[in-house]
Amino acid sequence: MRIGPRLACLLGIALMLLPQTASGQESAESLLARAVLAPMEGELQARGLREPVEVLRDRWGVPHIYAQNRDDLFFAQGYVAAQDRLFQIDLWRRIGQGETAELFGEEAIEADRFARLIRYRGDLAEEWASYSPDAEAIATAFTQGINACIDRFSPQWPMEFQTLGHAPKRWQPADILGRMSGIIMVSNWQREVARARLIAEVGLERARQLAPTDPPREFAPADGLDLSAVTPDIFRGYAASTRTLNFTPSTTQSNNWVVDGSLSVSGKPLLASDPHRALALPSLRYIVHLHAPGWDVIGSGEPALPGVALGHNAHVAWGFTIVGTDQSDLYLEQTHPDDPRQYRVGDRWEPMHIVHETLRVRGKPEPVPLELRFTRHGPVIYQDETRRCAVALKWVGSEPGGAAYLHSLALDRVTSARAMREALGAWAIPSLNFVYADVSVVSGS
Repeated sequence: MRIGPRLACLLGIALMLLPQTASGQESAESLLARAVLAPMEGELQARGLREPVEVLRDRWGVPHIYAQNRDDLFFAQGYVAAQDRLFQIDLWRRIGQGETAELFGEEAIEADRFARLIRYRGDLAEEWASYSPDAEAIATAFTQGINACIDRFSPQWPMEFQTLGHAPKRWQPADILGRMSGIIMVSNWQREVARARLIAEVGLERARQLAPTDPPREFAPADGLDLSAVTPDIFRGYAASTRTLNFTPSTTQSNNWVVDGSLSVSGKPLLASDPHRALALPSLRYIVHLHAPGWDVIGSGEPALPGVALGHNAHVAWGFTIVGTDQSDLYLEQTHPDDPRQYRVGDRWEPMHIVHETLRVRGKPEPVPLELRFTRHGPVIYQDETRRCAVALKWVGSEPGGAAYLHSLALDRVTSARAMREALGAWAIPSLNFVYADVSVVSGS
């Protein structure tokens, strides 16, 4: 794999930011950091490639990947993403799989429990097919590229790994199917809990005045619902999971717009997309250009996912903002007074589905057992045995196709606005307001 030059001053700036001793000499930490910088030019022999691949870095450091076939293209994307963001994507993988306690100790157990509760547990063949016919093959090549980069670094890991005293784990294709990046974009269940608590405090009519829905509609608690059981503790697992890296979405609002070619100087449509996400270092987004037979797309995605989430190819440009539609429901289940693993269904008691797993926890010699409970509605994210109730989460992420942004693999290859509209019919999560335009047509969805 051939790697082209990157703008030299960027590397210089990065090195200037490394710590120095009082005498002006580089500290041990700065020497360590520089020792494991990924090479940005030259040739690499990467086991797994079928044919030569060229990666050119432009003056902004954006990788432009030129491959001769699909699998090599995504192998190289995975390799380059790991080269640039190995610690970030390793941590994201751990968050999605519920494995952060292995790094951070007991404090992360609740976060890992929540991540495992919302993990997709359905048919994997149906899951892969919901994104695109070749999604699994693409994910396989992408994760093989990540693993090839991990092998090349070994054992001289980037300094974040050496500071924490652990090595990155190898990836499996299913690792990119994690649901945590999707659940943070689903907010209606939090608003519904807040509204339920407000009703309990001030009554239904006053709550309707203080917290109307948009668009306006009547709302009322279900008959027999004990609102006193709806407490902030419901979010304990979710809060622990999203607190780890301040991974919650920004409270500011996104924007996008598109102008018909009849109103532009060039005669072609103009499209701008500004989806606001939390500020982070490194960024939550990763820009890449992918070029191979059948592929020519550039734009922004997430470093732990193959493809481009928003951007343009030779035919169509697209962007999006978050809509915030209803993609989840919470069910307050009544549990058996003598057995908290049973819950009421009509006039009978049904056993919860129980999954037993183990969790490796830093500082503990033996794995910690986890008991995950599920009702017919979904995972039990909170249970109050004193009140004899459990809260189950039903959301779109529990269904096939619920991995956030992975449907973009289909969008990356569309050749017209009509094809884009058809591809968006399968989009599941997050709920988005799309704008798109082909070389002659402007549209929105």
